Amino acid sequence: MSNTLSPEMFWLAWTVILTALMVIPYAVYRIGKLGGIWQAFLAPLPGDAPFDDDWPHRAYRAHMNAFESIALFAPIVLIIEVSGLGNEATAAASAIYFAARLAYAPLYYFSVPIFRTAIWFVGLIATLYLAFYVAMPAFESESIAGVISQMSGGLTG
Repeated sequence: MSNTLSPEMFWLAWTVILTALMVIPYAVYRIGKLGGIWQAFLAPLPGDAPFDDDWPHRAYRAHMNAFESIALFAPIVLIIEVSGLGNEATAAASAIYFAARLAYAPLYYFSVPIFRTAIWFVGLIATLYLAFYVAMPAFESESIAGVISQMSGGLTG
């Protein structure tokens, strides 16, 4: 069995790893603040503002934002993979998305709002590019009404 991934799946895997690792900064802070790992397990996070200092709260929010973002990115990458639609442009968009997410986290941690927002938009645009790349061919060959009719017929029939 070969262990080769498409570029899109490679960047999705690294995005999952990055998202998983983003818990470390605020978890370490919380463990230190509460006096050890056992105390951290005994005291669940209280609501949306569980930190006394600003930076761990920003790290937490960046992590939550990563989950929100990957919920859009991952399904599109999986559609591209399953349908065999991947090409150099989709590979580049996936790499750009990962790079944007990688840059976004420290910009959020250190409260750099203008660049953080710009980088967030880069990731969003990469995701939207992938989504439109998948969705637009349906509109090229038929009218929008025909596509909607096909979709509704497929759902009911």
